Amino acid sequence: MRDKRGIMPRKPYYIFSICAVVIFVGGCPFHGPIYEEDLVNGYAVWAADTMKDAAIVLKIKGSSGATGVVPRTVFAYGWNDDFIIAKRHPEKKDRKVDTSLTYWYIVDVASGDVHGPLNKDEFNKLRTKLKVLPELSFKIIQ
Repeated sequence: MRDKRGIMPRKPYYIFSICAVVIFVGGCPFHGPIYEEDLVNGYAVWAADTMKDAAIVLKIKGSSGATGVVPRTVFAYGWNDDFIIAKRHPEKKDRKVDTSLTYWYIVDVASGDVHGPLNKDEFNKLRTKLKVLPELSFKIIQ
């Protein structure tokens, strides 16, 4: 595919170079999560590339995919057969985690209802209303 001057066009080489850089710098996109813990009824905690990516997900049956339930930046969670509780710090626009603010969540496993983001008082009131056992505690993601 040489042009009139006998020179190979550069466009395919640029495309190949860009693809190679993306793969080598970004890593293989099919490596799976770096952290995964199955919870209950198809729910799990997954972190894709770093632990700050941790999120509560619901696995899609017959697939390796999942649907997000509690967004990324989950740093603590707990579960039993009836409920999943989680805490997360939100991300700022620059993708840094804002540890000065905490959002709380309650997932009703039977109904699939997700309550949150809540502040601590709202979480405690809803926890009492839904009869989430006081023994259900948080596990910190390390």
